[in-house]
Amino acid sequence: RSKTTSDLLLVNSLNELIKDDLRTFQWYLKNHKLIPKSEMENADVSDTVDKMEECFGPEEAVKITVDILRKMNKNPLAEELENKYNEGKILQSTNLIC
Repeated sequence: RSKTTSDLLLVNSLNELIKDDLRTFQWYLKNHKLIPKSEMENADVSDTVDKMEECFGPEEAVKITVDILRKMNKNPLAEELENKYNEGKILQSTNLIC
């Protein structure tokens, strides 16, 4: 599967988290019924992103990530991800018009 803009944004955002924060993020993620706990046990950042996009699709994965980051009080990181994702969507729609 080729990497998309959302893949890169999600990986960059989760790479900002220290290991304990990544575990906390995955704990929140396990509350979503579509992702089995066993699949998050030893997951690194790229495994986590791949599983989220597989289960939710790129746009929903970004929304869920922003939501979880806010729950973790990582508001600047959540804002940055949301803004960059929205900028990317605007650029894509602009390119389609031209």
